[in-house]
Amino acid sequence: MLGDLVITSRLLLLKEVTNPIITVPEKTSQALESACRLMGPGGLISVMVYVGHPGGREEYETIQSFASGLPSESWVCCKFEMLNRPLAPVLVLLFKK
Repeated sequence: MLGDLVITSRLLLLKEVTNPIITVPEKTSQALESACRLMGPGGLISVMVYVGHPGGREEYETIQSFASGLPSESWVCCKFEMLNRPLAPVLVLLFKK
């Protein structure tokens, strides 16, 4: 395990390309599980979730459920979201104690 490690991710839809690329909840869950296994005390995972694209809200709910299930004895999880802009990106932070 690695302490003082930061893993950052942006989950979004790249629609400006010929073949659109979109992140999906199943792969995001797998990535979060892997990232959590790497974390030592003092490690941080930050995820910027773009909820305004198709599938974005479902992915956000998956991440929120994942974070809510982490043990509070060893993780501090929070989110930052705009209250007056429901389609604005949401920042989710997972900090390993």
